[in-house]
Amino acid sequence: MSIEEIPDYPALQQLGRALWKIGKARGAAILVGAGFTKNAERVHSNTPEPPLWTDIARVMQERIYPGVVGQKDPLRLAEEFKVLLGEPALEGLIRDMVRDEEWLPGDLHKSLVKLPWTDILTTNWDTLIERAALENLGQTYETVRCLSDIATTRAPRVVKLHGSLPSNRPFIVSEEDYRTYPRLFAPFVNLVQQTLLENELCLLGFSG
Repeated sequence: MSIEEIPDYPALQQLGRALWKIGKARGAAILVGAGFTKNAERVHSNTPEPPLWTDIARVMQERIYPGVVGQKDPLRLAEEFKVLLGEPALEGLIRDMVRDEEWLPGDLHKSLVKLPWTDILTTNWDTLIERAALENLGQTYETVRCLSDIATTRAPRVVKLHGSLPSNRPFIVSEEDYRTYPRLFAPFVNLVQQTLLENELCLLGFSG
C-alpha cells in the first residue's frame, strides 16, 4: 500500500502544509505520549524496555492488590498506591521503571526534532526528546520543564507538561494530580490551549 492509499492521507497532507507553512496554512505542533519512548535505544542489553502506562499500572496493581484479576484504571491505581504506600514510593516506582539515564534518543527521536514544529508538547517524564534536540544542528528548541520557564523561553520549545526526570516534580500520574492540574498548572493549560488555537496538532505515542 502506498501512502496515498491510507485513509488518513488527506490529514497527513494538511499536517505537511502546516509544518512547512505552505500557502496560508497554520503552523504545526505535536503532543508526544509514552508510546514514543519505545523508540529509545538502550545503553545496556539488560536495560529494561521503556514502559507504557499499562505496564506501570500492572506493577502498581501487583504491589497493592496481588492476585487480583483484571486491571483497574491506571489513574485510580496511582492514587490508591500513593495513599497506601506514600508519594515517595510512587515516585520511586516511576524512577525504577523509567530508566531515563539508561536510554538514548533513537532515530525517530532525532527525526522528530528535525521537523519545524512550533512546539513539541510531551507528557513523558524522560528526557529523550530534549536530548535529541541538543544534537540537532537545524531546528533549535528551548525546554520548558516548570511553570517559571514559560516566561523565559520562546517557540520552538519542548514543553514538559507532566514533570521531568530527574528532579522537576511533581510527576503527574494520579487521579488527584489530573483533577487539580487545571488549577495548579493553569499556565500550562493556557499554553496548550493557545497552541491548539494557533496550530494544527498531531498526537503521537498515545493509545487513543
